[in-house]
Amino acid sequence: MTEIMSNGIYKSAIHRVVTNREKERISVATFCNAGADKELQPEDGLVSEARPRLYKTIKNYGEIYFDYYQKGLRPIQTALI
Repeated sequence: MTEIMSNGIYKSAIHRVVTNREKERISVATFCNAGADKELQPEDGLVSEARPRLYKTIKNYGEIYFDYYQKGLRPIQTALI
């Protein structure tokens, strides 16, 4: 969502876990998602002639995200113009 709202300034990271046999690892899962009825799009102030709009307006990104994630695909691709 941040990549879409920032018009590509902040990139989405692909989650990867690296294990370490020498040191214990603790993880905390945190999820943040816009409501299904909310439109997600680049902020107007981050779109200009020098930096054209990269993403279209979409709704229900959470559902799109989990559908694509389960298929091993990057959900951000659905929003690219």
